[in-house]
Amino acid sequence: MSVPVTIYRTRVCPYCVMAKRLFDRLQVAYTEVYVDDKHELRDELSRRYNWQTVPMIVVGEKFIGGYSDAAELERTGKLAVLLQGAA
Repeated sequence: MSVPVTIYRTRVCPYCVMAKRLFDRLQVAYTEVYVDDKHELRDELSRRYNWQTVPMIVVGEKFIGGYSDAAELERTGKLAVLLQGAA
């Protein structure tokens, strides 16, 4: 059983596209939330996660960072653990 994944993104972000491709390749379902015109939401997320750029990727209740962070977690096998809800 995998935990939910949310990708907060904009329409013009290449790293957002790469994040989607990563989760697609892993066959992990995710929810995309576009923050292009949602300035209040983006400000709230930036404060909550202390993160300014997109994508902002959340696995379960855990903020993991952006694309590079997700790719590194995947490379080290830690993303699979998070996706199974074991961490």
